[in-house]
Amino acid sequence: MSNSERSSGKRFDREYGVTTQAILFLGDLDPDEAGDAGAHATHYEAIPVDDFRRLLAHVPPEVIANSTFVDVGAGMGRALLLASEMPFKHIVGIEVSGGLYEVARENLERARGGKRRCNDISIIRADARIWNYPPGNLVVFLFNPFDATALATTLASILHRRDPGTTWLVYHTPVERSTIEADSQFELVAAERSGVIYRAA
Repeated sequence: MSNSERSSGKRFDREYGVTTQAILFLGDLDPDEAGDAGAHATHYEAIPVDDFRRLLAHVPPEVIANSTFVDVGAGMGRALLLASEMPFKHIVGIEVSGGLYEVARENLERARGGKRRCNDISIIRADARIWNYPPGNLVVFLFNPFDATALATTLASILHRRDPGTTWLVYHTPVERSTIEADSQFELVAAERSGVIYRAA
């Protein structure tokens, strides 16, 4: 992370009155509670504010207005708060770590700021691989949350949800993008230096 990204993150935390700027490994937090999911997870690092906004700018406004935003591996909740600046129908974060879940829950409760355009926000402690994803249109955000094996299982859960609509994937640090591109249901919409955006109908 560059100095400018670090400064932007600290400024975000001050503006919202939260704590999201950190780099943590799940193994240092609660490996026993995370169980098998923890073996597939990468580390926690807050999404750079500008990167998130650049990537989400590729999702059309009419899609945002008619979709649920899902953050897979919500960490301390920064992406959830950034998503709340957009008029999503609903915003939900999934986090397997009990420690990170508690921090995110506290951040959502105490967050301040006048930019919010969606107030229907929740954080759920669950395994993203087998979580019951909501029906309808989804914009799914991933900040390189886990390895290819876990990503493939998660994608199957997303695509095979009840009454699926259109699914958009916003993938920052796309280390396992080949896993997505191996599924013909996904088409590449845009690519940035920091990530890629896909759509599946």
